[in-house]
Amino acid sequence: MSQPIHSAGVKCSDRLQAVARWVPPGATVADIGADHAHLLIHLLLRERIKGGIAGELNQGPYENARSQVERSGFSDRIEVRRGDGLSVLKKGEVDTVVIAGMGGPLIAAILEKGKKKLSDVRRLVLQPNNGGERVRRWLRENGWIPVGESLVEEGGILYEIIAAERGEDEALYRQPPASEEQLLILGPLLWKEKPPLLSKKWLQELTARERILSQVRSGQTEEAARRAAQLEEEIAQWRRLRKWLFEENP
Repeated sequence: MSQPIHSAGVKCSDRLQAVARWVPPGATVADIGADHAHLLIHLLLRERIKGGIAGELNQGPYENARSQVERSGFSDRIEVRRGDGLSVLKKGEVDTVVIAGMGGPLIAAILEKGKKKLSDVRRLVLQPNNGGERVRRWLRENGWIPVGESLVEEGGILYEIIAAERGEDEALYRQPPASEEQLLILGPLLWKEKPPLLSKKWLQELTARERILSQVRSGQTEEAARRAAQLEEEIAQWRRLRKWLFEENP
């Protein structure tokens, strides 16, 4: 029989540790797309949460999570359920929902499809692998605001984490010289706090647009010319952020 891993713990990546920091102490947590349930086990090992629900859609990851939870010795505090997104939850079961390691459009779709299940949820902790602006747009349109944002680099890849609670604060998206669209992409709290990795995220956004522009310029159509002009304006807007990011504000 395998031994419980209370004392040894589980391997929790830098990315998941960064996600874990935004889970409130004493929370009851649903981890949607939990994979091996490492996040919930990590939080329980550190006595950070009361317990949780690990949700998985596909049979393989569901079985992986069940096996890992059983090995951890936390079967009485983590329930593993198979289902689509937030459908695994019942009303009032959890106060915190984590969705990590998916594309931003998919996270937004999961939230939209299951938003009736969020009525008693106080905090969302979201970690999109890409398309973070889609997540922030959904939050803004549905009465949630970022209360914390962070960046972490792992394996040469930059990840962002967004913690959100109910509320409205339109001033968050009015922070010149960044535009509203740029703040949705960069993160309004990251823009305000200016962590070191934000300059790397800015450069990625700028470089991506420059790469697309070089491809579009090879086109000979009027549509290609219009798209090139649009990209040139976007690139100029992103370049204007350089001074704010790389120089100290007064």
